[in-house]
Amino acid sequence: MEFKNQQVAQEYQDKVAQIQQLIDAPIDDTRYAWDATVQKAAVKIEQIKKVLGDELLSDTVKNSSRNLTTDIDAFLKRCANPEFHIALVGTIKAGKSTLINAILNDDLASTNVTPETAALTKFMRDVEDSVTISFYTSAEWDQLWASAAKDSSSVFVEDYNRLNAESEKSNWIGKAPIRHDHFGSRQELKTEIERWTSSKSPVHYFVKEVIVGLKNFQLPEGMILVDTPGLDDVVEFRSNITRDYINRANAVLACVKSDSLTGGELQTLQSIFTNTFGHPEKVYVIATQLDTLNHPEKDWAKQVVEWTKYLKSKNCYGDPNLAQRNIIPTAAFVYSLLEKYRNNEIEEESETEEDLYWAARKFGVRRDIDEHFDELIEKTGIRAVHVKLQNDIVPKYREIVLQDIRGKYEQCLSGIRELAQNQKSEQEELIRKSELDLDQIRKERENQERLLANVQADKRDLELFIRDLRQETERRINDVVNQIKNAG
Repeated sequence: MEFKNQQVAQEYQDKVAQIQQLIDAPIDDTRYAWDATVQKAAVKIEQIKKVLGDELLSDTVKNSSRNLTTDIDAFLKRCANPEFHIALVGTIKAGKSTLINAILNDDLASTNVTPETAALTKFMRDVEDSVTISFYTSAEWDQLWASAAKDSSSVFVEDYNRLNAESEKSNWIGKAPIRHDHFGSRQELKTEIERWTSSKSPVHYFVKEVIVGLKNFQLPEGMILVDTPGLDDVVEFRSNITRDYINRANAVLACVKSDSLTGGELQTLQSIFTNTFGHPEKVYVIATQLDTLNHPEKDWAKQVVEWTKYLKSKNCYGDPNLAQRNIIPTAAFVYSLLEKYRNNEIEEESETEEDLYWAARKFGVRRDIDEHFDELIEKTGIRAVHVKLQNDIVPKYREIVLQDIRGKYEQCLSGIRELAQNQKSEQEELIRKSELDLDQIRKERENQERLLANVQADKRDLELFIRDLRQETERRINDVVNQIKNAG
């Protein structure tokens, strides 16, 4: 770019050199080393982020119509932490936590008869068993409490007061995340999880998120199972957390009780599909609690026909074949009982043993469970869920994550191009005006010089006029004096 004014040209060159220094500054790219292409893109965006943070551009970035800084931060976070989220969603007591326990093959998520899982709970791989808890900020708590204070949320307020939770509030709101990772037994780990997630615990009200790290996690590194608050939680604020998560999740296991697909349940499912924004294939409808049907296999054979009729509509899958593939009936509770039976964890003549034999009879096994064990496991549907996870989701995990990152990368580039074009236009206009201003100053100076020359010329003419006038006046005075003398 050429400038008429050398001072402006020098300032421009200095700023270019300053920006180049920002670009050339070393960047720690080890966070992105899991994929070479991602690493290259992330470094490029980090360089741009540093440039956008320069004082010359900071105001422009803030005033941009697009929240470019947020897009860039989200992209870099995704590159550094390529997590694949499988969200379990549904109404309260739809069997989400029981299903998670079956998938994990461990009794960790609380499944009490009263509604549990009040906080977003994530299960993921870790080097050691751990529980990390994050808490609401003051602003977030104010939003939650305003939502809870509505008439429809009176149960929340009643329980809050009954548990004397207010006495705990100052201990947790705004507190930094805490991590516990020394557990002497599995029961200690489970007790710690319940403390922060169970609706019977007074501190659960202030918990925003719980991350459970497991040494023996069943899914690949980076994949996370997420147990969400119910979509019909009495506190709309918490239900909205789940709705937002449906959009963010890479796969969704939508839990619906298998006994009937009511209008309310169908409406819930339609809202889940709406929040996937055009990706119905990532939703797997899990018909839970199959064992609560009088005749599970016979009754479900009739139910699934009706379910498919509704779920093939454009408001859901939009495809009957996709609906048939992605509807899975399950009896997670029975699966967990069978696993305890396999591990000799069921006492004879106990209530748990009675539950197991009752469930087995419902599935047509009246005598020897050992002989029909694999058959019963198959009928619980949990293996089918594992197959879906292993065959449909896990192989696509890396591909889907990279696709998501590419989308966010293009979003960032689009915002950067728009900002750069706007900045270029603004600078060109500024330079144009600057050059115009210089021309104007030059013209005014020339006018002033001409005016000064005219004034100086007028001054000389005036001086000559005064001199001539003085000489003429003196001559006339001398003539008058001489005339008077001659007359005398």
